[in-house]
Amino acid sequence: MRYAIDLYSGIGGWTMGMKLSEIKNVASYEWWHEANKTHNLNFGTNHREINIREIRVQDLSFDNKIDFVVGSPPCTQFSYANKGGNGDLQDGLVDIYKFLEVVEFLKPKYWAMENVPRVAGILEKELENGSLQCFKHLVKVIKVVDSAAYGVPQNRRRMIAGDFPLHLFESYKKNIAPVTLGKVIGALQSDPIIDPNY
Repeated sequence: MRYAIDLYSGIGGWTMGMKLSEIKNVASYEWWHEANKTHNLNFGTNHREINIREIRVQDLSFDNKIDFVVGSPPCTQFSYANKGGNGDLQDGLVDIYKFLEVVEFLKPKYWAMENVPRVAGILEKELENGSLQCFKHLVKVIKVVDSAAYGVPQNRRRMIAGDFPLHLFESYKKNIAPVTLGKVIGALQSDPIIDPNY
């Protein structure tokens, strides 16, 4: 059995991936009540809201070695959709710093962080000569991918950073047929409804 934690867990996208991969998610951390409530309803869990910025990594204690740390820090300060890209980058970096601090402390076998594409350049700059420089040794991959290549029925570019086998991640593309929005809408008209992503 492999064990993982999910930071900035939202409604549970990473948790669903773990469930489908038979990885045990031992803890999810989310501060927004509505997202956390939905996550708990989706997975039958009882996680309480936690401000991740206030976590003391020394207090993170689990019965088993954590093999994976995954998560999606808030993108609002980085997204061009927020104030035309004029969000508070320093505030956004607080969450990325905390994420990396948790990774440094737990030393998982693999870790992955997802965010908007703009974060790729910000991360590279901050790791090289900025506020994240002390974590440079942790980051082996910074890649912008199009989720459409992995079965999402829309062109949706995302940044994935971390330490994981990139070649394995990219190998899934050849095994996944493109899913169009038309196929999704068509599936909703069938009886019974069959989700084309599964």
